Amino acid sequence: MRARPRASEGTATVPCVPTLAIDIGGTKTAAALINNNDEFLEHTTWPSPPTAAQAIERITTTTAPLAREASACGVSFGGPFDFARQICIRSMHTQGWDHLPLSQELEQALGIPVITDNDANVAALGEYQQAAHLAEEPKDPLLYVTISTGVGAAIVANGQLLRGAHSLAGELGHLPIGHDKTCNCGQSGCLERAVSGYWIERDHHQPAQDYLQDPDNHRAWIENLARGLWSATVLIDPALIVVGGGMTTQGERLLEPLRAALTDKAHASNRTPPAIRIGDPAGRTVLLGAAIMGREASRGSR
Repeated sequence: MRARPRASEGTATVPCVPTLAIDIGGTKTAAALINNNDEFLEHTTWPSPPTAAQAIERITTTTAPLAREASACGVSFGGPFDFARQICIRSMHTQGWDHLPLSQELEQALGIPVITDNDANVAALGEYQQAAHLAEEPKDPLLYVTISTGVGAAIVANGQLLRGAHSLAGELGHLPIGHDKTCNCGQSGCLERAVSGYWIERDHHQPAQDYLQDPDNHRAWIENLARGLWSATVLIDPALIVVGGGMTTQGERLLEPLRAALTDKAHASNRTPPAIRIGDPAGRTVLLGAAIMGREASRGSR
């Protein structure tokens, strides 16, 4: 364990105590100790257990030494989350999370303030901060979109997350894009129904990575994705779109045609296209976003 950062001798500055960040995913859980300069002091990962009770026990056991060095904890949860009440709505991957007061349980176990949000919101905060480190302009508003098993999104405007009245802002996956297939949400025509890994495999009986090797399939997939992102662009007018999730392993094969499609749509509407880039594939910006939230919790301003 690295020593806790200390204030310079001869000053009255309060020591900069690092923040514990935790990312709870369907297949992997990660934790890090991050200082106020966004530097990772410790970082560890492990396979996510199959139930919520087992997951919380493993998180507590693994992160207790880190929590003793931290002022607070921020958590990214891989599923819908009621931010106002700090309660899990459900997990899309594992059992036992429904209506679980996750922050309260972790606060009791770790002995420090804990604040949690869904993974898309947390990643958006991290990507926004990363853009600031890179002096990337423009970046506000920022639209973060994750494309993997499903489709999620989050919006950062004026440096603040837009969560919505029911913690459900950013449900980009359920924007209609014009097809007639029914989604799990009950609507027809959803973006997620057309572009997510789950639905590609279910409709075409092969993994998305195999299905998208065919150039015609990939071209149609890009066009569907561009329709959804363009609808969001018309509504939000983002300066920057950051695309994350498993599908981004395609790299430029995804980014180049998607950027071209959005540019064409912008020109046809006499608008300026948003900048677009691929997010951090290693998941470190999710942990960074969790640390940012944790710092607010440590100030009592959640």
